[in-house]
Amino acid sequence: MSKTNYLFLGNPGTGKSTLINCLVGEVVFQSGISYGGGLTSFFQKHEFNGNMYMDTPGLADRKLMESAAAAITEALRQSGEYKLFFMVRLENGRVVADDLSTIETVVSSIDMKDIPFTVIINNVKKRQFKAMMEKGDAFWEVVTLINAGKFETPELLFIQTQDDLDEQDDAITTLPGYVTKFIQDEAPTVVINPEDVSDISPQDFIRQLVVIRAELQQLQEDNNALRRRLEELQGKPGFFRDVGKGIDKAIASTGSFFSKPFRGLRCSNEDRG
Repeated sequence: MSKTNYLFLGNPGTGKSTLINCLVGEVVFQSGISYGGGLTSFFQKHEFNGNMYMDTPGLADRKLMESAAAAITEALRQSGEYKLFFMVRLENGRVVADDLSTIETVVSSIDMKDIPFTVIINNVKKRQFKAMMEKGDAFWEVVTLINAGKFETPELLFIQTQDDLDEQDDAITTLPGYVTKFIQDEAPTVVINPEDVSDISPQDFIRQLVVIRAELQQLQEDNNALRRRLEELQGKPGFFRDVGKGIDKAIASTGSFFSKPFRGLRCSNEDRG
């Protein structure tokens, strides 16, 4: 059986390296933030249970952009079956533009159509996690903002802040069952050939960031624009069916939250927290 490459992509502060360490059950990737920037400054990989887990540096670290771009390009050219995981942060209920720019930059470098990938929203605070589990207005706003760019995905995985890991470097804990199951069994796969991957450059990231910031600003300030974007997503076959998969698993796992029907987006400043 051929290996599947589990490729994790994210910027400093997303908890990427720690998440991979928890998945493999030992500290194999160094985590934390150094004064010189993100500690992951090159492409790292580790085989676990017959699959290859890959950690890459973040494009948003201005001091490491060149090496990060080269490392991500190298990781994408390992050939074979991939699961692509992009780490995205929520800050005060808002999606971080740098993280969406990473998605746009990396997926744009792959010369293929309809590339499936998963977005992991990590370190979600308890109150915000509960709001996501309720699948109400706040949830659909986040879904819409995450899909503000050219490349879209219904594959979203929310992970609540783990007390055992909070403010600690190079620590591991047992992840909730729905997290490991989704990542290992349910996240989509795609075969990527090395010749289909173009070199990623820092300039690509910067250009994408300008566009994404403008898109997010419009969606956050214009309720009608947010609603139109949501309706576009709703019109895509299977999108709303698939977007709840990770949430439903989390609800079943926690046992304390209940799904609610979508009531529409209000997007007031109070809603954005």
